[in-house]
Amino acid sequence: MASAFPDGCIVYESDGVVLAGDLSTEQIAACVAAGARSWLYLNDDANPNCPRASVEDAKVPYACVPLLDPLNDLTPNVIEAFTSHMASAARPAIVQCSTATRAGIPYLLHLARVNKLPAASAISHAHRASPPFKFTERPPLVRAVATALSHPMRSLVFRQLFDTAGSSTYTYLLADRPGGDAVLVDPVVEQVDRDLKLVEDLGLKLKYVVNTHCHADHVTGSGLIKRKLPGVRSVIAKDSGAKADVHVAHGDRVEFGDAFLEVRATPGHTEGCLSYVCDNMVFTGDALLVRGCGRTDFQGGSAETLYDSVHAQIFTPPDDTVVYPAHDYKGHRSSTVGEEKRLNPRLSKSKAEFVEIMGNLGLPYPKKIDEALPLNLVCGIQEE
Repeated sequence: MASAFPDGCIVYESDGVVLAGDLSTEQIAACVAAGARSWLYLNDDANPNCPRASVEDAKVPYACVPLLDPLNDLTPNVIEAFTSHMASAARPAIVQCSTATRAGIPYLLHLARVNKLPAASAISHAHRASPPFKFTERPPLVRAVATALSHPMRSLVFRQLFDTAGSSTYTYLLADRPGGDAVLVDPVVEQVDRDLKLVEDLGLKLKYVVNTHCHADHVTGSGLIKRKLPGVRSVIAKDSGAKADVHVAHGDRVEFGDAFLEVRATPGHTEGCLSYVCDNMVFTGDALLVRGCGRTDFQGGSAETLYDSVHAQIFTPPDDTVVYPAHDYKGHRSSTVGEEKRLNPRLSKSKAEFVEIMGNLGLPYPKKIDEALPLNLVCGIQEE
């Protein structure tokens, strides 16, 4: 299909979508001859390069939804018009603007809706596409699209909880909506009653207790929660070596109601570390901390692997994606991808510098590892 469309057209053959800039009458005819079966135009019909007459003469269905200023024009009605068109448009589908830059926006909005992609994951897809969507070269457009993609999940319930028993662990409660289905990320056994009281107070239905990795500094609350709330399922990485009801790997989803956590493998602190992306948030476990990262000298850790994981999986979402770590020891609650890329004193360095830093930390043996690790390998289940 790609070779049949004129030069300058960007063809995504697997989806039957063709992005185009301004086209001459001859190039429009070439698109029609190549089999174009629908046409979406993002300038207004008064534009001197408007293809409407040529397209309609060729009996190809034509629609015009102006997107002249994505920073202001991506209203809910426009987003709905784009996603509805892309869902029903016959393929091959042409999406045209002036330079094929804005043309990728309706296409990505459609992909995000069909695949239930949160903003960070959708933007990452746009960057990784072959070729990358042209709007990714313009940060203001990326921000506008990320904002548009965030609209559907504004009803998401979110709470950040802190372990005051000594581990400085953050536990995260998320639900798809008030009174909806919920997940707990990295629960701590000493705080289970607090967490379940909050779930009850908010009228939520807890579906999963999720761990970012097999922790060495505290005992997970997963087993105790399962005992108190039969039906709740535990989740951990397949590569962690730990028991759980559900083992997940890179690319999987943990779905709760209309929302989900996208699983990203981020080994390096341990072999089985995961990060979870939800909307414009990424829960990084110990792989990335605020201005730091987890140690790499035990549980199969590797500084080289951790550096690669963070740069490939955590530093690729939009810069304004909020980073929520599993721990903090200096009073920070969160950061952003952009901040950590610029300011993290370890991971903003070259890979060689990072490996040297991690090799010279000289950290003591974790205080609770001998107690916590065996229990966490069996979902934190303790004998009465």
